Amino acid sequence: MVRIVSASVVIAILALGAFWWAALGTIGRVEISALGAVANVAPRDWQQTLAQAPVVKLTAFVTGWVKAGPEILIDASDPKTPAELKRNIWVPSLSYLLEHPTQGRALLDTGLRAGRCDYGTEPLYWVPCRNSAGSDTLSQLRARGFDVKDIAWIVMSHFHGDHISGLENLLRLGSPKIVTTREEIDDVQSFWRPLWGYESEMLGADMRVAAVNGQLQSMPAVGKAADFFGDGSLWLIPTPGHTRGHLSMLVNTRPRPTLLTFDAAHLAADFELSITPGATVDRPAARASIARLHALAAAIPDLNVVYGHEPTQWRGAITVELGR
Repeated sequence: MVRIVSASVVIAILALGAFWWAALGTIGRVEISALGAVANVAPRDWQQTLAQAPVVKLTAFVTGWVKAGPEILIDASDPKTPAELKRNIWVPSLSYLLEHPTQGRALLDTGLRAGRCDYGTEPLYWVPCRNSAGSDTLSQLRARGFDVKDIAWIVMSHFHGDHISGLENLLRLGSPKIVTTREEIDDVQSFWRPLWGYESEMLGADMRVAAVNGQLQSMPAVGKAADFFGDGSLWLIPTPGHTRGHLSMLVNTRPRPTLLTFDAAHLAADFELSITPGATVDRPAARASIARLHALAAAIPDLNVVYGHEPTQWRGAITVELGR
């Protein structure tokens, strides 16, 4: 018996092939050792550590909004998940500008690109997006009088499309070094990257990448963290689960420190109710990561927690000063 394959199936297979084999840009490894050395003795008190560190300025850029459901944002099978989150909702895509008093400027994620920002490969996988003119990170930098050449580092929480869509345009105009984990670099380069949500078409630019793994040191509450500038002002905290190499970040802002969970907790409900994201490569690791962030919040009572995609934290804003 001859089975006739429909045209839609053929198109889907061809689309998957194009998505699967799209060429990556060159990923060159660079050293991060020029920054602060790893401390021999871990601090015993987070509050004291931050009190002695330089204060940095942190500005959030709301680069646009993506439509996502519980299969990404929150585990719908968890009995604690609110009913109103078991549907598709519009959530913000963010990039953060960090301004250090002596080390210059860095970006934390890059958000959505300018223009049409939908991405994926229909009919297999598609993420609707919406943005406005001037909301992308490049435009918002220019509006503040900055150039891409003023950005020395781009620290990536992970490489999913809503976090890296704006990266290629930034790399065309400057040469900032990309900072992430060794696990993210390996998975981005893997043959299986589409299954883990890495969009090949957004990874076509050449990158100079540094892995923070060698900078990790023992720290209270979180187990391990990297003191990025070596002065306590920016801490990179491994929070695997959503991806193997995912990072959250603690920023020494005033009037209080800021924790950026990124996608370790997409929504406030993920964090506050200890519910893992819907999309994980390792659910037990995701649960453990939320527990570590809870321990950090307990160690810093005045901590300002900013979630990866919590819509109620932004209310239509494009630029938000999170602290100095």
